[in-house]
Amino acid sequence: MTFAGDQHEDAEDTASNQGLLVDRSSAGGDIVVAGRDVIIKKIVSGLAMLSPHPVDRGSILDEPIFVPPPMRPGGAVPDPFLLADPIESSVLALLGGKSSGRRTVALNLLDAALTDKDREIFELYPDWDKPDADRIPSEPDTGYLLNLAGLREPLDKDFHDRLAEYAMRARVTHTLLIVVATPHVWNSTVIDSRTSPVRIVEIGRPSSLKVARRRIEADSEHAGRAAWLMDDSTVFAGQLHGDEPPAEGVRLADVILGAEGPQDKEALDGFLGWKHKLTDWFGSTDAEAPERRALQIAAAFLDGAQARTVLDAADALLAEPEIHWPVRQGGPLGGAGGSQRCSDAELDYSPDGVVSITKHHPGIDRALLGHVWRERPQLVPVLTRWLSAISQPKGVADACLPKLARVLTTLAESEGADVVLDLTQDWLRSGNVRYTQLVVDVLDQLAVNPVLGPEVRKDLAQWADGHSMPERQLAVVKVCERRLAREYTSVALTRLKYVLESTWRKTVRTADDEKVREAALTVLKSLLGDTDLSARVLKTLVDWTMPENNASEKVELSRTAFLDVFALGDTEFSKTPVPLLLTTEAEHGEAVRELLRDGWQATWHRSELRERAAEVLGRWCDAAEAGELPGDAVEEIVAVIFSAQADVMGGELDRLIAGTAPFRARLRTRLFHVVRETAARRAASSAHRAA
Repeated sequence: MTFAGDQHEDAEDTASNQGLLVDRSSAGGDIVVAGRDVIIKKIVSGLAMLSPHPVDRGSILDEPIFVPPPMRPGGAVPDPFLLADPIESSVLALLGGKSSGRRTVALNLLDAALTDKDREIFELYPDWDKPDADRIPSEPDTGYLLNLAGLREPLDKDFHDRLAEYAMRARVTHTLLIVVATPHVWNSTVIDSRTSPVRIVEIGRPSSLKVARRRIEADSEHAGRAAWLMDDSTVFAGQLHGDEPPAEGVRLADVILGAEGPQDKEALDGFLGWKHKLTDWFGSTDAEAPERRALQIAAAFLDGAQARTVLDAADALLAEPEIHWPVRQGGPLGGAGGSQRCSDAELDYSPDGVVSITKHHPGIDRALLGHVWRERPQLVPVLTRWLSAISQPKGVADACLPKLARVLTTLAESEGADVVLDLTQDWLRSGNVRYTQLVVDVLDQLAVNPVLGPEVRKDLAQWADGHSMPERQLAVVKVCERRLAREYTSVALTRLKYVLESTWRKTVRTADDEKVREAALTVLKSLLGDTDLSARVLKTLVDWTMPENNASEKVELSRTAFLDVFALGDTEFSKTPVPLLLTTEAEHGEAVRELLRDGWQATWHRSELRERAAEVLGRWCDAAEAGELPGDAVEEIVAVIFSAQADVMGGELDRLIAGTAPFRARLRTRLFHVVRETAARRAASSAHRAA
């Protein structure tokens, strides 16, 4: 499906064609107000949608490099004409196995369908705990990729029913959506494919051999090296059979393009995961091998660090009791120097004192750690204890925590998230601040990982809800302030909500409970002050205040979060998110202020919160008088309290003053005077007490 030549009808012509007559001379103001209200409502409702992440259309793989995969119609009743134009439908499910290049194919299809290159393509991450098709955006003339590659649980019937409704709306707005998933997750058994507007295409892996060939041929300098893939006189021939993941074809192409020649066995070994090199390093029985191996392991964790850091870390590993390595006689004066030790271990020792294991062996750091974890499991607890020792304050690798976090993330990708999560929990139990920082750095990367992310985000939910380990909760709170908040905003906010609700069964909260709660509120306040996130965070806080969203005893502890965040003390308003929220311009500013009005009104309706709410809003009024906050915006918000206060009296007040008779009008006037006189009397009393 393409949109070439599609034009939206002029709004005025459409209204005339449908017989909608508007007297603009008398209704112009109402139309403007109504139109603005519609826009504001759309903005507010849009805050609940999945965040769209822009895709650079110039980066989408296309001819001549792109290799199309084998495709076939999917579903219980395949559409034989579907492959002629896979995007003929507004919603397409692109199903394939792991590492089949589904995302690349989906982006290529969207790019081809949206022939106007000014139209945008966005990727949508599954920012939810339960898949919800109602949260998929549908801006006109826009392409979306919903990437469900990391999901494991099958989609239910409710999701598919709502996705079918979405498809009908998307057809009207000329919106394109491609959902990427495995056949298991897509779960075609709950769909009637004969009636569903969602089309299904199943893809296989494109030939990895063709992927490699096209990559090499696209290189103007070394295009001739594509022949090495099939030339038996080279070491690279026969390494691909065609059914490997396309990423393997990309990797071999990069290796061949960087090789010194057709007989570069070291380059080939790198492609094969450095099996020969690792066998050479870890397979010998040489008496001096443990010292070299300790240095190689240290360099794998600390690649690119200063020589002293790597050498000291290696010595610390040798000193572990299970290794029984004798202390070097002469201390720093004994044995070979650092450059010689590194040379013996085949590490690069640069003139500026930096040690690298990957400079001459790209990727061997990851391969080495995977090898150790699989082939020497007895060493794993030793390495765990060693990592804890070198990363502690004033430890030899104290300044290398980001490096360690990256390596541990890589280790989780190859050996599984549990390997690293178990390690991080041990560190958290120690209560050491530096360990907590390292854990947060690791979780920050794992939580948004395309493959491991869903599993790790589930674990974070359990950690957030488990008040028996406040150190884990504090780690979750810190993670929710980082990349997770920007890429999976709803998930991050939900984890913070779990933290706030975690102590609901406790009759007495400990100092640790209060520390965790204040940390969560502080992060919410910080996110509320982030220009890119503030409106979405505010809407979530307002949603929490609503009794229909929070009906149980447990969630009462998050219902007050809206008030609690604004009640956090600051001596200067410039350090709070309030000025940002009240000065946002145009319709987005109106939407933010409408959310603030809703939040304060819901808060005021709860009698037990009114005193605190009045204190916070009173400070806002003081700031408005002092010119620190915009008076008009504060007045708009405070005015809803008057309405809320009248609602408290409800029908009783209506029974007394409602009506058009002169007497009832006099009563309403009297009410106004009483309110004014009471306010003046209280103000005078406050001034007298202050004097």
